Amino acid sequence: MREKTPQDYANELLKMYRENAAAIAQSENAVIDTAIQELTPTPPRFEDGTGGLQLNVTTFNHLYPVKNALVTVFTGSGQNKTVIETGITDESGKSGVFNPKTPPAADSQQAENGGVAPYAKYNVSVKSDGYVEQIAMNVPVFSGVLSVQGMDLLPVTAAGKNTAPQIIEEGNDYNL
Repeated sequence: MREKTPQDYANELLKMYRENAAAIAQSENAVIDTAIQELTPTPPRFEDGTGGLQLNVTTFNHLYPVKNALVTVFTGSGQNKTVIETGITDESGKSGVFNPKTPPAADSQQAENGGVAPYAKYNVSVKSDGYVEQIAMNVPVFSGVLSVQGMDLLPVTAAGKNTAPQIIEEGNDYNL
């Protein structure tokens, strides 16, 4: 049996260092992957026949979010108005996700489905103190899809005497 030389000890130390470094790197990568998964938002899932609708409410050409705006999702208008859901925007101007009913996703796969649109149309009202109310009419919502509607509110101070609700017609008929 031969005696170990200083070079043998150095090689053993180098081998141990490389093994430990690989194990530490693997452990660090696992921690980083777990943190990324926890921080990455899970996209919402919707049952067939239900879509998602979220509002981004801002002011001054989309520069500033509007916090605590009242968002109302409804159908019809005037006396025939039916409120579906309501919510309040958060500090980033986003509403929660509303889950209105839609035609089934299979309807969007049909070239002809009896004249029925493969999406539902909803109206959305946004009100906040100090701003002119804004109403988006006929916002399309598809089954299984999150639709995001932007609303940019006009401050009452900039509206002059025209403080009647602003109505935006989203009523495009999408030829799918």
